Amino acid sequence: MSKNAHTLFETYLSNNESRYTTQKKAIATEIFESKDHFEVEDFIDNIRAKNKKFSRATVYRTIKQLLAARLLQKISSIDSKILYEHSTPQDHHAHVICNICGKIFEIEEASVKSIIDSECKKLGVIPQYLSLHVYGQCKDPATCKGKK
Repeated sequence: MSKNAHTLFETYLSNNESRYTTQKKAIATEIFESKDHFEVEDFIDNIRAKNKKFSRATVYRTIKQLLAARLLQKISSIDSKILYEHSTPQDHHAHVICNICGKIFEIEEASVKSIIDSECKKLGVIPQYLSLHVYGQCKDPATCKGKK
């Protein structure tokens, strides 16, 4: 996915009169290679621990551009944390978020998107982006780790 995502991001930046600088590419690479949901400040700490020096403003600006390019999804937790994860425009999926421990479960069932597409067609809406979040509580309280 990484090479395709870089190409999509570079095209987006070019179409929006911005450059794909070395710093933006390095930040995007870290995000595209990430397998987890992340908070921006934790992401900054992690890249700085790898001895990569980026200004906070550059990271936030790049994340904003990745969101606009639809290569990043934004997830709000019940306790007001903002988490992100990489995606491609074709890779839409839903999230189920535990209100107690904050764990995020992925739903990658194609029928969810199919139902939403069908409803949008009935409403005469052309879907451009899908972000579905369901909030609840882990089924088994013994495995739920409680508030983080």
